Amino acid sequence: MGIRKLFSGVCRKGIACLPRISPDLPSRSESSENDHIKESSNSTIANPDGKQRLRIVSLIGLILAIFTVFVTITDNFNGADSPQCRSIYMYPSYARIDGFDSRFTPLAQKYHLYLYREQGKDKIPLQDGQVSLDGIPVLFIPGNAGSFKQVRSIAAASSNLFFDNPREIDNLHVQNLDFFAADFNEDFTAFHGRTMLDQAEYLNDAIRYILWLYSKADSYPYRIPTSVIVVGHSMGGTVARILPTLQNHVAESVRTILTLSSPHAAAPVTFDGDILKIYERTDNFWRTQMSDKSSFLAQNVSLISITGGILDLMLPADYTAIENTVPLENGFTTYSTGIPGVWTPVDHLAIVWCDQLRTKIAKSLLEIVDNRAYEKVLPLAERMSVFRKTFLSKLEAVNSPYLATANFDQFFEDYSSQTFEEAGILKSSQKLIINQENVEFAPKYSKFLLADEENPHFSVLTSLSNPSVLFCKESSLNMKCVSATPDLFQVPASFTEMKYPAESSIGNEINPFQMLSIGADVLSHYDSVLVETPLEIDGKNDFILAALHSTVNITVNENPLQLAFSGEEILLTEDFQFVGLRFPKLWDSLLSYRIHCSAYSETKDSPLFQPFIRQWIEDPFETKWHINVASSEVDINMHNVAPFIPLEETHDRSLKLDIVLPPRVGLKLRVKINWMLTLKMLFIRYRLAFLSFPFAIACFTMAHQFSWYQRTGEFIGFNSALALILENYGFLIALGLILLSPFTNYKPIQRLLFMLDPLGLNKPFQLENQHMHTNFYYLGIRSWITSGIGLFFGLMSVAILYLIAQTFDLLHNQISKIKVKNISEISGRSNSEGNMRFMNGKRLLTCLLLIGAVNFYIPYQLATAICLIIQIVNYIRTALVSSSQASKDEKSLKNYNFAILLLLIFIVAIDAPIIIVFLHNVAIKWETPFRSHHNVLAVAPTIFLVSANSTFNIIPFKSKSYSGPLITTLLLGYTSFFSLIYGVRNLYWIHHLVNIICAWLFFTICSDASDKEHMETCMPEY
Repeated sequence: MGIRKLFSGVCRKGIACLPRISPDLPSRSESSENDHIKESSNSTIANPDGKQRLRIVSLIGLILAIFTVFVTITDNFNGADSPQCRSIYMYPSYARIDGFDSRFTPLAQKYHLYLYREQGKDKIPLQDGQVSLDGIPVLFIPGNAGSFKQVRSIAAASSNLFFDNPREIDNLHVQNLDFFAADFNEDFTAFHGRTMLDQAEYLNDAIRYILWLYSKADSYPYRIPTSVIVVGHSMGGTVARILPTLQNHVAESVRTILTLSSPHAAAPVTFDGDILKIYERTDNFWRTQMSDKSSFLAQNVSLISITGGILDLMLPADYTAIENTVPLENGFTTYSTGIPGVWTPVDHLAIVWCDQLRTKIAKSLLEIVDNRAYEKVLPLAERMSVFRKTFLSKLEAVNSPYLATANFDQFFEDYSSQTFEEAGILKSSQKLIINQENVEFAPKYSKFLLADEENPHFSVLTSLSNPSVLFCKESSLNMKCVSATPDLFQVPASFTEMKYPAESSIGNEINPFQMLSIGADVLSHYDSVLVETPLEIDGKNDFILAALHSTVNITVNENPLQLAFSGEEILLTEDFQFVGLRFPKLWDSLLSYRIHCSAYSETKDSPLFQPFIRQWIEDPFETKWHINVASSEVDINMHNVAPFIPLEETHDRSLKLDIVLPPRVGLKLRVKINWMLTLKMLFIRYRLAFLSFPFAIACFTMAHQFSWYQRTGEFIGFNSALALILENYGFLIALGLILLSPFTNYKPIQRLLFMLDPLGLNKPFQLENQHMHTNFYYLGIRSWITSGIGLFFGLMSVAILYLIAQTFDLLHNQISKIKVKNISEISGRSNSEGNMRFMNGKRLLTCLLLIGAVNFYIPYQLATAICLIIQIVNYIRTALVSSSQASKDEKSLKNYNFAILLLLIFIVAIDAPIIIVFLHNVAIKWETPFRSHHNVLAVAPTIFLVSANSTFNIIPFKSKSYSGPLITTLLLGYTSFFSLIYGVRNLYWIHHLVNIICAWLFFTICSDASDKEHMETCMPEY
């Protein structure tokens, strides 16, 4: 029946019309329709206390928002979190490969392929019109709005290392690298799923073409390659993972993928549903392949994810984790702060040019290649060994099985012919200290006996670059030892004059420390440890410190709430040199901490070095070094349990601190929450919440407006409705925003929410068989202690909405002062006619043209933006026909138009990235197939509703028995619920919910237009 009314309203003779609101018409309060209204039309909408409360809440929210922005912008990172990348230079040249045209890929007109050559090192790019290739192919994929020229940093480092310093490369079968780079015309990959697929399809074609080039190169000196090494930056790393999932993928053509600041664990933005679907399909493909140990991916493909950590303010570093899709045998996630020789955080763009990091990347690429093989890379196990050696320290548990000391049968040598009779014997309570002052008097070898020790741990720390340490098994007949040199690893130097760990990184004058840490499980296979005394020690600060000691692990059980109020003091006495602190209740990435350190000593002698701290977590492999902490404040921020990221529930998530103290030095620690750093890091993790939260509150407020309209016939103002809500339900709403976090983290509730999810793209229990779980709902918070973040965002959202409403009210009041003779000057109709058309032919034609444009060319998001512009004009026109003594109906019309305007403002903000992608493609003269964005049904109701609003229509008011406003209220209420619970991870769907609301509102207007009592007042057909 409703559909019949809709068509009768639009299609019967001429176009149906509605009464327009006019000052000359009697107000609705005087009509017979309002006989059932019990409330007086002059009753107070919101008392002064309610309005005052709204102003106070808005002021608090505004202060919080301004303070958050201020802290985010001005609060600088300190110590280990400060950027210490060195600048670089190179001599780049790029050769565009024009032969890769439309014969090889349908995307040749949009994208291009370049070959990088370092001037003075690599061969000339083009020789006699032919591409000159003599290396191993590497394909660089730029990220969101990235340039192909970003390849130059890593490519130049590879060329410099291969041609100038080949002895530094630990690979007998090394070969130079030919770097290819894709030019995507700075496409916005993160915003648009179709663009991601375009790039992946193009890259698969490019790989096929690159391999074909090598097969045609007559002068190529080695076996023709059958695979390409892939390096991806940002979204380029995500595109790299898509490659093997597509039909045009060249089988077995990608065996090594190295990604830099790439979001693997979750999509960074959710403005486009296609992106979420691509992520889901790609993750499922990789999980399926990796779980099948006989598959090509499981047996051959390595994936390394490198992130810059806390300095990456474009992408939360938590999103770079790959542990939920790739096993440790095939890849891992690592942080630049823990990579030996780098030891600095890196921002999102600098990660491709940071000198220390690019040197390590170039070295690792050159050490995994094999010019003898067709695939041009080492087997998977050997590649992973290189990557672990390059990007991890020896302290991670994953490295323990690969230590030389843990593999006696493989690495032992016979030392029976050597005599160690003059070796100095040290007891477990003694420490070996060798420096410039006593090196001449020390024995050639110092021997630690292991037989009588219980749960021993052996540690060496030295500033020398080549210490000699032997782990030995002795018998009456022979003596076999394993050199621990391969097990030594670099740690940042820590002296009095130093501030940053990167001061001893690659390329700096200060040499890093060398460290060795061997636990009881390895020591149990040996009888003794021998430390060789160097012939001389040149530097006055150089030293060797070795100790056989019991493992000292201290567990601190204070939770963040206790640290917030009182802090926790920890005293490490002078008896300790190597101490492990474990904080089992500090695991939430949303909280940052500050440790006040104060060293003390009973002697006046200068210490061998200054105390330093290794901050680390087990999963992912994040390590951060804090040096020279004798008298300093150390900021602790970690990427551990994070919102919306899969959590391996069986792993130890404790924050851990390994503290190294010089002899005869103690350390006092006081731990407390760092609120400034906590606030600073909130913004990057919850940027999308600044859309979903205000929109949820806006829809809830509009639901109250429509409910009030149903009861009284008056459509109250937005701020009035918001004031009423705060007055009547403010405490309950605040309590709800706090309790929603622990509520949505409860697994039975999550199962219910998943059942109610209309999309089903986010599956919290998909990896339950792997003991992984993800909280996709609300703010994704897992700790009740941080539940107040919900109220924090609620206050800021109220402030944002209040300011928007006040701004438009001010605009309306200023415009309403403009004097017009009568409404006909605005409407184009005579006042005496009393009524105007619902939709004339010109408006209908405009609507159909816009719908046609969506169907054939523009995305529906752009049409929605056009609707927003029209609705702004509609709102301004309501001001022009109003006066200071406007009737209740005129105020209702204004408030109703603002409600629709506010909906469209948020929807266009969500749609803006897709519009940007479309306009970018228009600018480069490429018509991207927005196949999923030509859905006319996704915008047609909005177009028709805005057109109806332009003739001063408002949804009809009827008695309480009429269910129309109730349905409107329910639709807005559900949209508010969806935006609050599901919105952050499904922003794109909010557009469709608003479109459904517009369809319903338009339907109610059309239905009212077809009623006989209204048809009697319709204008004649035009």
